[in-house]
Amino acid sequence: MPARGKYFFSESDDCRITDPLYEKYRYTSQQLPLLLLLLFIAIIFWTTLIIIFFVKDEARIHLAFIIAVCAVLVIFSVMYLLLCIESLFRRWLTLFGVTIWICFLTIGYIPLLERKGSFSAWEQVPFFLFIIFTVYTMLPFGMRDAVIISVLSALSHIIVLSVPYLFCMPSIKMYLVLANAVIFLCGNLMGAFHKRQMQVASWDLYRYTLKCIQVRMKLKIEKRQQENLLLSILPAHISMEMKLAIIERLKETNDNRQMHDNNFHILYVKRHENVSILYADIVGFTRLASDCSPKELVVMLNELFGKFDQIAKENECMRIKILGDCYYCVSGLPVSLPVHARNCVKMGLDMCEAIKQVREATGVDINMRVGIHSGNVLCGVIGLRKWQYDVWSHDVSLANRMESAGVPGRVHITEATLNHLGKAYEVEEGNGHLRDPYLESMNIKTYLVVDPRSKQCISNNHLPKTRVNDGLKMRASVRMTRYLESWGAARPFAHLNHRESVSSDSSTSQGRQRKVKTAKLGISFGVVAIIIVLILFVCFAEKCMKCCSERWPFLRRLCTISEKVETMPLLRLPLAVITIGALLIIAIFNLVSNRIIFIL
Repeated sequence: MPARGKYFFSESDDCRITDPLYEKYRYTSQQLPLLLLLLFIAIIFWTTLIIIFFVKDEARIHLAFIIAVCAVLVIFSVMYLLLCIESLFRRWLTLFGVTIWICFLTIGYIPLLERKGSFSAWEQVPFFLFIIFTVYTMLPFGMRDAVIISVLSALSHIIVLSVPYLFCMPSIKMYLVLANAVIFLCGNLMGAFHKRQMQVASWDLYRYTLKCIQVRMKLKIEKRQQENLLLSILPAHISMEMKLAIIERLKETNDNRQMHDNNFHILYVKRHENVSILYADIVGFTRLASDCSPKELVVMLNELFGKFDQIAKENECMRIKILGDCYYCVSGLPVSLPVHARNCVKMGLDMCEAIKQVREATGVDINMRVGIHSGNVLCGVIGLRKWQYDVWSHDVSLANRMESAGVPGRVHITEATLNHLGKAYEVEEGNGHLRDPYLESMNIKTYLVVDPRSKQCISNNHLPKTRVNDGLKMRASVRMTRYLESWGAARPFAHLNHRESVSSDSSTSQGRQRKVKTAKLGISFGVVAIIIVLILFVCFAEKCMKCCSERWPFLRRLCTISEKVETMPLLRLPLAVITIGALLIIAIFNLVSNRIIFIL
């Protein structure tokens, strides 16, 4: 319902709707009523023509009316086709409305012209009321245009029909004119009231629809964010299966609150065979972390593990978990891969190479110890409240043992992994049983993978190595942090920190720029102001002479100069050129300074 006091139109309310989207919505909503109106009028006109032609001797009497109706039918048919084209409909909407109104007036006046004066004051009043209501309800006009056109229609009827009738029967002239005027006034008031109500309803419907669309888009965005958050915790195949199962159980039960404790009675655990498990640990990181601040430690871990995630993606490995400085992943999940062992070995070599680059660039004594084993695993989700995806099996524990018994900077693999590798990599004896009693008790034979890049490094040993210039000046954690930041790993909530840093930097830079800009503009404005004041003083020296005492001799000289300026156009022209030039110079100076500040 509209608010109190909004039942009648006001031009300010009509003009307040400047939203282009609402204008498109309004045009679209007015297209269908206009098409229906044209179709309805065409059917009525065709029916009228059929009746006139089948009635005896009526066709010759109403010849002018028939010609007018046929012409209007042709115009309406063309308009009906044009209205179906949306681009033409928007461009010629007002023209279509005015054309329909003129056609209605023509149809209304032709029967009166055929009677040659033998008509009453009430003649065609219902049809003109129909025109008024059509203008307010069906034609695409705003409130102001609709009122003007409807008032013109009523006045035309009063002037054309009622005024000539006054001279025929002057005894009842006032009653007939007032009756028609009151009828048309009531028709205009009702039409305006209806149009105002329709405008308010259309605007409310538009806002409601827009709000629904915004809410729907917001829900989609939030749903996408929730799905991304879920996918960051669980793999896609497990998350989709869990989500579908929860939805099915929600449909089956009536009380959704009971579902909260029963979500995970079903175990989402699957067995996968022929996968490779990689465990990697950063050697020397514990000692390095003791010298770091909490912020530096978090930055280092994020950069390192962000780089490892990129390497895992390149080698088709799925990261399972991060345990402190330990990183472990699996290849062959959820889709079985015949090259799962090669993927894990390639990833381990890439991780060792990345840590080697960090060590050489920063001088920090850290290294990478990698252990890999191939076998079978059980993978799934554990936890009732806090979900966690993990893998379990004897082979997973063995891979962990392989990492702890490994050699820093080398990839330590079992014989099972070597069998899956074929001859893809050269290996050498790992002797893991000498470093771990569990491997010795299980009689596990281990190997160390030879990195093909190590041969190239040996051949390039004669080249000069880059030295760390600031190694002795900075702490190891600072060197490590600065180097790792060059990797560009994604940071959690980095956009918030970026906004804060940008806002602080921009505020300080804007403060400096504002000071420089204020100083330069102040000097330029001061110089121009002095020039303009001198010119004005020269031009109005005579008036200053009247206000001040005549004891100052320089005022007399200025008065003579002022008189010459008033009488000689050649003196006024240089003063005008100087004034305009000063204003142009300060404008150009201001524009250039703003452009320099914008570039900076």
